[in-house]
Amino acid sequence: MATQTSFSHQIQLAEDLKKYLVNLHERLFFVTTDYNNKVNDMHQQGMMEEYYSKFVQEYVYETNQKIKEVINLIHERDIPFIEKYIAYLMSHPQ
Repeated sequence: MATQTSFSHQIQLAEDLKKYLVNLHERLFFVTTDYNNKVNDMHQQGMMEEYYSKFVQEYVYETNQKIKEVINLIHERDIPFIEKYIAYLMSHPQ
C-alpha cells in the first residue's frame, strides 16, 4: 500500500498520463486529416457536388474545429498541468 502513495509511484503515474496525452494529441491531429481525406475520396468517387459542398461547409468544418479545440486544450492546459504536477512531485525527497 505504501508503494501506491509513494512519490516515485505518483511520478510514474503522472509520466504515464503525460505520455498518453502527448500520444492522444498527435492522434487527434491526424484525425482531422483522415476525415478530410475520406470526405474528399467520397467526392472523387461520385458524391453529388451540392451535398459534398454542404457537408464540408456545415459539418466537416465544424467537426474539425471542435477537434482542434480539444487538441489545443490538451496542449495548452492538460499537458502543462501534468508537467507542473511532476515537477512538484520531483521537488520532494524520494
